[in-house]
Amino acid sequence: MDSWKEIASFLGRAERTVKRWETERGLPVHRLPGGGRSAVFAYANELVDWLKGRSDELDADDSSSAEVDEPKTDLARATVQSAPKVPVVTLAPAIAAETTPPPTNWPPARLAAWTVPLLLVAALILTFTSARHPFRFKSQSQPTNAQAKDLYLPADSVAVLPFTNVNGDLDADYLSDGITESLIGELAHIPQLKVRSRDSVFRYKGKDVDIQTIGTSLGASVLVSGRMMRKGNTIEISTEITNTRDNTEIWGHRYSGKTSDLISLQQQMAGDIAEKLRSSLTSADKLQITRQGTQDSEAYSLYLKGRYAWNKRTRADLETAISYFNQAIARDHGYALAYSGIAEAYSVLHFFDVNPGETFPKSNAAARRALELDPTMARPHAVLGNSEMEYDWDFAGGESEFKKAIELDPSDATAHQWYGEKLSLLGRHQEAIAEINRAHELDPLSPVITRVLGGVLAEAGQYDQGIAVCKQLTQDSPSFAIAHDCLFYAYWYKRMYPQAIEEWSTYGRMIGVAANMENAAALEHGFRAGGWPQGLTEVIAVHENRRKNGGYASPFEIARFYADRRDKEKAFEWLDIAYRERDSLLIGLNIYPQFSSVRSDPRFAVLETKIGLPKN
Repeated sequence: MDSWKEIASFLGRAERTVKRWETERGLPVHRLPGGGRSAVFAYANELVDWLKGRSDELDADDSSSAEVDEPKTDLARATVQSAPKVPVVTLAPAIAAETTPPPTNWPPARLAAWTVPLLLVAALILTFTSARHPFRFKSQSQPTNAQAKDLYLPADSVAVLPFTNVNGDLDADYLSDGITESLIGELAHIPQLKVRSRDSVFRYKGKDVDIQTIGTSLGASVLVSGRMMRKGNTIEISTEITNTRDNTEIWGHRYSGKTSDLISLQQQMAGDIAEKLRSSLTSADKLQITRQGTQDSEAYSLYLKGRYAWNKRTRADLETAISYFNQAIARDHGYALAYSGIAEAYSVLHFFDVNPGETFPKSNAAARRALELDPTMARPHAVLGNSEMEYDWDFAGGESEFKKAIELDPSDATAHQWYGEKLSLLGRHQEAIAEINRAHELDPLSPVITRVLGGVLAEAGQYDQGIAVCKQLTQDSPSFAIAHDCLFYAYWYKRMYPQAIEEWSTYGRMIGVAANMENAAALEHGFRAGGWPQGLTEVIAVHENRRKNGGYASPFEIARFYADRRDKEKAFEWLDIAYRERDSLLIGLNIYPQFSSVRSDPRFAVLETKIGLPKN
């Protein structure tokens, strides 16, 4: 119920009475952030709980009140109109037995005002529940076969929208985001349920978008949404489940406690939501869903702060994330999720001009420690799949790790994405595209997966298709910088140099990293002065000077520039350095078109053998 009028209709009282009850008697009414005192909502189950045992108290209130409390609207019409919004799935059958009529000395009008709504709730419960599935409800328009379970929605997919930080306090933003992300991870353990990823749902953070529109865009039959409010050392979380087909709320609940109780609140909320989506969960399923990985509230808070920093994906934020994860581990040495967070952060730092020789060993160690603590985790296997292929050059071992990750969590779109990327770099393009398409099916709105699809198509020689995908991505996600990085490489492969330079310059400006902006500026300056060869000369000079001055630049990228300039000796000189430094980009040696000018040289075959690359 989302107005005073609907709340009053449900209770059979005048609006001024229920407003007074909120102030004087603690009627459970909630307010929307920024909506003023009139922007209210309430859950029917909370109202029914509040009513229980208050008959005499409210009867005395009626007798002493001078107000005329009868609603102006027709009672039957009002209760019928409010009925669809009653989240009946939260009410156990036992409550229906307790909603007995008020004492017979009540006035007839008051008796009707209390009895009709409560009998309606009881009737709905009896209609919508069964002995075998207490949270199931039936509808003629819904499937009746054995596969149509629980909410009788096509509930094979759910999206958890970013929880609203009611306080509007940026210092608490990590908490609302962390609750959302934790819930996404927890619900992902529900069998036969697709849970949309963080990347897909967080595009809606802070936006007022129609529920049905979101459901259609995400391909989700059910949305979970909520609000979080922190007051001192207490926290209140309200959450709802909504049917995206008709925008009806089918369940809602409020959780409150001390901030030190956040772990237990999160466990209770995850368990409740899971049971509403699947009433037939096994004990093992429930344990997996509600497991938080630590019972130390401070460690959990530090972990959430680490995830909040990780999701910003800059070098500084990744380093901050690693610091938070380490602090969490200092409080709880057995915190597997924190080790997994460290592994993930180190696994991507090399994309930010950090020497992979420093990051991959740390990533490997953290991932293996996470699995020692919790062998059921899937993501550390995917991290190991990356590092074993990119750094250890153990391609069979890396592929086994990816397959293990997908076996443990088939709905992990990121694992499919990473696996597809590595297959593409090994020249197995059809398999790669199949994996990326699977990732896209699981997470249709992820800009990262779309960018990877464009890149894989370009690496497979389908330049126009790759360009089309990444061009569309720049329109759909204008602030997504690496869509322009995708276009740079696709245009470079196709030798459309002006377009490549324009996209690299745009990428450098958008990402805001000095090294990337310097690279793009050098390439553009050289190109304007003497064409593409001069552009390559100047960008090579920038990379080499960076290394001389103690910074990091990929030796493989330098070799690629030299090979494209057809300087064979320099290309092999830098390929040798890349081999000694175990440059992670060497895995793509066989597929990049810039090396076509040196592939006939015997030294190329020797390098392939040393790395262990499969012959294509």
